[in-house]
Amino acid sequence: MLLGADRQGNAQDEPLERALVLSGGGARGAYEAGIVGALAARSGIADGTMLPPYEIVCGTSIGALNGWFVATGQYAKLRELWYGISAQNLIRPKSQYSALRDSESGVLNRAVSALSLIDLVRNERGLLQNEPVFEWISRNIDPAAPLLVPLVWGVTNLAQQRPEYFFVRPERGGEELPEKVRTALQVLLGPHTIVREATPDLLHLAIFASAAIPIAFDPVIMPGPDGTPCPYCDGGVASNSPVGIAHAVAKSADVVLLDPPFEAQSDYHDAVEIAFGVYATMQRKILEVEMRNSYFQSIGKRAIERLTPTALARATKENALLTTFMRAVPATDLRYIRPDATLPLGVVGFGDQVGIGKAYRIGWQDVGKRDFKAYDWRTFQL
Repeated sequence: MLLGADRQGNAQDEPLERALVLSGGGARGAYEAGIVGALAARSGIADGTMLPPYEIVCGTSIGALNGWFVATGQYAKLRELWYGISAQNLIRPKSQYSALRDSESGVLNRAVSALSLIDLVRNERGLLQNEPVFEWISRNIDPAAPLLVPLVWGVTNLAQQRPEYFFVRPERGGEELPEKVRTALQVLLGPHTIVREATPDLLHLAIFASAAIPIAFDPVIMPGPDGTPCPYCDGGVASNSPVGIAHAVAKSADVVLLDPPFEAQSDYHDAVEIAFGVYATMQRKILEVEMRNSYFQSIGKRAIERLTPTALARATKENALLTTFMRAVPATDLRYIRPDATLPLGVVGFGDQVGIGKAYRIGWQDVGKRDFKAYDWRTFQL
């Protein structure tokens, strides 16, 4: 299983066959877990077995966390964690904002808390406590767990204002992974793309950073590529559904989306809702661009590959850029699955066990009802 970006080379340069892409979406990631559970059940595999046909998992935010349990073959634990997460009290406002959630706290306390939001832009970097979520990740993700397939996920380096990518790899068969992932992503996403291994000392921080939604959580401080401490946040800032990663390294990709086709929303009640509405708009546009780019690059390359050897040799001789295109651009078949309607819980609804259970079951049932659908830019709706 190799990840060469030059698809004109020998067999060792061949990309992986199929990638699984898991999107970000907070508590709505229960839908992804339901899909994973159904795929594992349909394949008849037990824990500790690779989920066929996927040779790599790509994720962002909650998709990176779910992706860990897919890459390590812990399907029963993934289900167990989702069905028990509501009892963990993970979403805890900082003390100065706690009264905003308590309808019985009294007008004065609520007014004081509301006014304290004004100080957010000067004195606070997030509304929620980081510690409960980070501690939960640390308890449930064991860096010593053996990887069955590679996992790659995105984070955002706020200091450098750029996306970065972390990976973990199987102990055996993954020796060439670092350079191949780096080469593939730099060719497709740019020569300055940062690709790093999530060593055991960084694993928990890097996964939490991918899920640290701006405004909700403080940025996560961890060493940058040169060792200098940097603030990191949600990988969804640059790519909430990391299709570009899968396109760089695999011949085909199955993408799990957590949003239905666009549903208009007009009832914005406060500045925080507006901020998240803007954030969602950005994420949808980035998804559209990534899907369309992957699609058109793929059909363009395949169209050129259909030329006869003589015609291709003549075309590349007349236009050197065509040679660069053929060597650099991958070809990937995209499929996707998404809920028919908005999932019955909010992004930070980790305490909503009823909603989580419903979202999990919707994901499970969707695998049996619809399965993955081939992407077509003319019919795909955000």
